Amino acid sequence: MSSHELRERLHFERTNLLSKILENWKDVSPSLLQQIDWRDSLYGYIGMEDRTLDPIIRPGSFVQIDSRQRTIPPVNWHDDFDRPIFFFELRDRYVCSWCELYGSHLILVPTAHSHGHARRIHYPGDVTIVGRVTGVAMRIAEVRESPTKVSPLS
Repeated sequence: MSSHELRERLHFERTNLLSKILENWKDVSPSLLQQIDWRDSLYGYIGMEDRTLDPIIRPGSFVQIDSRQRTIPPVNWHDDFDRPIFFFELRDRYVCSWCELYGSHLILVPTAHSHGHARRIHYPGDVTIVGRVTGVAMRIAEVRESPTKVSPLS
């Protein structure tokens, strides 16, 4: 299967739960799936077009989700790195975001760097809290197409 066919089948542009992506991917190695802790965690993929939390969580990242943590805490963090991140299921998509809960409205808050806008969503009617993000695997540098030689320091 070509990388283009793989990208089309997995819809890498959209944020999704990893289990939903793998349901349609028959070429996943069973040994890889056995390494993932499916009982205690869920895993999500941040779509290539999703810049909601960029650069804290970049597009193309994988996140670990604790589905036991579904309560939005009161606003009492000190900075962006202390602020909890949650994974949500909306009617038509998944979203990984900071949030604030005000009565029956959940505000999804993007990073300033993303240039996105906060979104107000009726809670719990139009959103399900999948869980709190507890881990992330992401690239911190772009991958180069052709490696360059590194000369030793003299």
